[in-house]
Order: sequence, then C-alpha cells, then structure tokens
Amino acid sequence: MTDTAAGTLRVGVDVLHSAELRRLLTRPWFLRLSYAPEEIGLADRMGEERRLEFLTGRFAAKEAVVKVLGTGLLRGVAPRDICVDRAADGAPVVVLRGRAAALGPAAIEVSITHKQNVAAAVALAVVTPAGPPPARTLREDGAPMSLADTHQEAEASAFLRVRIGQEDAHYGGGLVDGAHILRLFGDLVTEITARTDQDEGLLAEYSGVRFLAPVRPGDYIEARARLVRTTRLRRVVELEAHKVIEASPAHGPSGVQVLGTPRLVCTATATTVIPMTRARPATATDVPPATGSHVPPATGRNAPLATGSSAPPATGPDVPPVTEGSAPPSAARDVPLSSTTAKES
Repeated sequence: MTDTAAGTLRVGVDVLHSAELRRLLTRPWFLRLSYAPEEIGLADRMGEERRLEFLTGRFAAKEAVVKVLGTGLLRGVAPRDICVDRAADGAPVVVLRGRAAALGPAAIEVSITHKQNVAAAVALAVVTPAGPPPARTLREDGAPMSLADTHQEAEASAFLRVRIGQEDAHYGGGLVDGAHILRLFGDLVTEITARTDQDEGLLAEYSGVRFLAPVRPGDYIEARARLVRTTRLRRVVELEAHKVIEASPAHGPSGVQVLGTPRLVCTATATTVIPMTRARPATATDVPPATGSHVPPATGRNAPLATGSSAPPATGPDVPPVTEGSAPPSAARDVPLSSTTAKES
C-alpha cells in the first residue's frame, strides 16, 4: 500500500498451482461458488487442460483482488462476485458485484501470467480518500486465510438457484408466499449441518426474517447460506435470497428480464441444533443461549416453521432439547475475494 496524491495505491499478488485447483474442482459446490457465469461460459468453450489453466489464472486474480479490497474470501464477498471477464482484445477485465462492488474502488487493473502449471496475478487500484485497508481475515492460528482454507470455509456455506413455477403462486396478482422462500432456506440449513456434522440437524428458530421484494412465477431465485457461529450443539446460519431473473409480461407472455444487479428479496438468521451424539467438545467460545425469546417448533427436519405455534420443539433420544431463546449470531468467519482488469500474458 502506497500513498499518492490521488489516494492510496493498493497492490494484491497471488500465485496458484493448477494441481491445487484441480483438486477443488472435484467438489460439486466449488465451481458455482467461485466463478461468475461469464467465466464459466468462457471456460466451457475450452479444452480440458486449457480450461484448467484458465480457471487457475482467474482464481489467482480473484485472490489478488481480494487483497486489494482488504477482506477475505467468503467474508461477505463470494468469489463469484468478483468476475474476471475478457475484453475484446483478450485482456482480463474485473467486474465487481454484490458486496464486492460495495467494497471495491471504481476500477481495478489486473494482470495474469502462466508458467507451466503455475498462474500468477497482480491487481492494482487507487483508493480515494487515502486510508488504511480493513483488517485482514485471520485463521484461528493467526495466519492469513488463503486458497488453502477455501474448501474448509466453503463446506460451511451452501447455494442453490431455483425457478419459481406457476404452481407456487399463492396470493392474488400471482404473488408467491414467503413460506416458499423459507423452505429454500431450510434446505440450505440442512446442507450446512450435513457438511459440518454429517447430520440433518433440527431447526429451532428463524430470527430477523425480512421480506424485501415480491416474488412471482417465472422469477429465478438464488439463495445462499453461511455458517456464522458454532457452539457445542447449535449452529447459527445467515441466509439471503436474491432475484436474478424476473418474469416480464410487458415483453410478451413468456418474456423475462435478466437483472444486472440481483435484487435482495429475503434475509433471515436460522438456529439449528444437532443430536447429542454429534456434539462437539465445549470451548471457551461457546456462549449460553439468551433468555426471553420464544423458539417455535420445527416441523420436520429443517422445514420452515409454522407461525402462531407455541408447542415445544421436538426432542428425542438423539436430539438435544431446545431451550427458550438462542444465541445471537456473531461475526461471520469467511475468506476474502477481489476484483480486476488488465492484460493477461
């Protein structure tokens, strides 16, 4: 980082071996979590080895951009929110979306180079006004997070995209009920505990549920979940749903519109519990649940909760009892990303 008359010059550098990325690409979630549709479209037109080289260079560029942003992969920024597209002359062009766009400077220049099985990337940006970058994300052992940690962090996240069908309309005007979005959230929470605890878990509570935009048949919804807090028996998960494509009857009976900026339609926080047999050893970070808030019962595993119910949550020989209230979510543990534009050699 260097102060200039125009602001603060930030530099990010990353080097990545293709063998490391090849291993991560075997995980079904990794490609859709880490790359934007434009990047996947470019890669799919390439042969196997060139595709691996291309994706390795793009991920190195994302890591370099993250260092310019001063945050970490998945720490509020999904890798796919940093799109390293290709200009007409072949130069890599950085396009920031979502949280990355809110954090990033107006323009980031990036250069990518390849040597045998290694890709290296450099990202540059001038940030105005000058000032120190945000604190870097650290692992529990104090070391900076990097690609080596990405697969561990991503196992505590989940993503799905669905099209809303005509059969999902519930109210007049073709509106979809909010419970439909909560059902998507329930599936994501189930995936989180499946990855972290090898168990479906039992949903204890939704809190902070906010419906921010209408959903109608023909819309495409992307829902994301991220584990932000873990205690001995509880897992706290932050959830978001965005509309990325919406039906557009004005353009014809089957017209649709691809949204340049995804529209946030719902946010929530879920608390789920796991069986006592899956409990983790207690640690100093485990915080007892707060009292005074009602916990609705779970209907099934991680299905959305019915409103107005006061029955106690389910218990059983393998399921710990759920007490009143739940611990509030703490700061998310994620990993940073970045954005870029420049020549690829």
